[in-house]
Amino acid sequence: MKTIHIRLDGPGGNAMPKAVLESVYASDLEFEPDERRSRILPDGTVEMSITKSPYMVHARMNLPFYGNIWVTADNEGQGYQGEFVDFVTEATRTYLHEAARFAEGVELSPQAEGHRLAAEEYTHLANRGTRTPENRLYALSHAIYAAEAALYESAQKKAFANPRDDLLLGCNFFRYTSPGERYAKFFSQAFNFATLPFYAGRTLPRKRGEYDYAYIDNALDYLESQGIKPKGHPLWFGHDNVNPDWLKSLPFDELKKCAREIALHHVSTYRGRVEVWDAMNEAHDWANCFCLSQEQLVELTGVCCDALHEANSKAQAVVNICLPFAEYVAGRYVCYGSLPEHLRSPLAYFRALLEAGIQFDVVGIQLYFPARDMVMVNRMLSVFASLGKPIHITEMGVSSGARASASQGGSGWSQQQLSHSEGSWHGGWSERTQADWMEQFYTIAASRPELQALTWWDFMEPSFSGNGAFLFEDETPKEMYFRLLALKKRILKS
Repeated sequence: MKTIHIRLDGPGGNAMPKAVLESVYASDLEFEPDERRSRILPDGTVEMSITKSPYMVHARMNLPFYGNIWVTADNEGQGYQGEFVDFVTEATRTYLHEAARFAEGVELSPQAEGHRLAAEEYTHLANRGTRTPENRLYALSHAIYAAEAALYESAQKKAFANPRDDLLLGCNFFRYTSPGERYAKFFSQAFNFATLPFYAGRTLPRKRGEYDYAYIDNALDYLESQGIKPKGHPLWFGHDNVNPDWLKSLPFDELKKCAREIALHHVSTYRGRVEVWDAMNEAHDWANCFCLSQEQLVELTGVCCDALHEANSKAQAVVNICLPFAEYVAGRYVCYGSLPEHLRSPLAYFRALLEAGIQFDVVGIQLYFPARDMVMVNRMLSVFASLGKPIHITEMGVSSGARASASQGGSGWSQQQLSHSEGSWHGGWSERTQADWMEQFYTIAASRPELQALTWWDFMEPSFSGNGAFLFEDETPKEMYFRLLALKKRILKS
């Protein structure tokens, strides 16, 4: 363990607000965080104890013209080994390096090139002493825009030149009632993949062994009539709100038996009709209402995957995680359940599964309201791709406007998923920026062959991410819906 110092200057040369300074944490080059052990010195410098080397630094901050996001400084991809980081200057170097890397072999648009030129000029002005703190922030904002634009335009070149026939575009299909409704019509025009709800609280609400598949059967009949590939979600999810009361008081050995029974019954009942399943959901310390140990969570994941393959050897077992940047590890937060001595990140959880020989087929990643720029999202995907398995984005959502939620704020807000991942992007969320985000991310994903499925959450308001669905509550499509219809023609083979 060693001590480092991080300087974050805001406008006027003063230290950034306390909330920004308190957000700072360090990670290794694969986004594996150190627990946040820091204090703010009288001059506003953040003093922090870290264990990772080389390390990169992350801070949650407001950027002019851009929004509120986690910004990363990584010494041009090499990480830091010294004891001091001038964060804003170093982050600008980081993103200008990324912009140059993605620009290789690409004729950049005036917008992308303009952001790069602006970042360089504002840096020059700052170095000459002209409104130095403000111009450093302007330089950083333009550098991030430049890097994102270069990445996006590079991905466009790849994706549009090589449209795919193996990419699933989907959404959850939780509010279907009849084939004549606009919900069904709009869904079938946009998607070739649909997630069906198999939560224990919904399929076994009353007692063990008494299954209710009424909604599943009705919805599945429609999906099959439209040639849309279905997925079951989830075989197991340790969140308090989705489990029936009868399940919550069982000891671990009995829970394992129940998990096996449920998985066998779901998968065998729909063998030949549902061939993709989220075998386990968020079992990396985050959603753990049964207060299981990390070893038990790995064991339970294996039980679900084994039962799935036993019931249908052709079915895919997806292991689904949330909060892929693992900010909750830095802050020691979980959603439900016990707080172990050392929290396990999603990446560490997957590596534990591989070490234990758990037979899963697909890495599933949730990407809600990511308070990260596209460059860091893309790099995070590369880290998970190193596990050597296909990747599904199993759930994602960004807002089309200010999010209104009863859960926002209050003592419990820090332990909710969106408190870690919610940010603003490109000047603030609106129908237009929501559509822009979707188009950029889907294009980047289409350019990466290991990404094989993209599932949005939800299709109609109200949505989990708050104003994040494709349709308003009256089933009128938002701009994002029409943007997807147009984008499909470029990234998918007809």
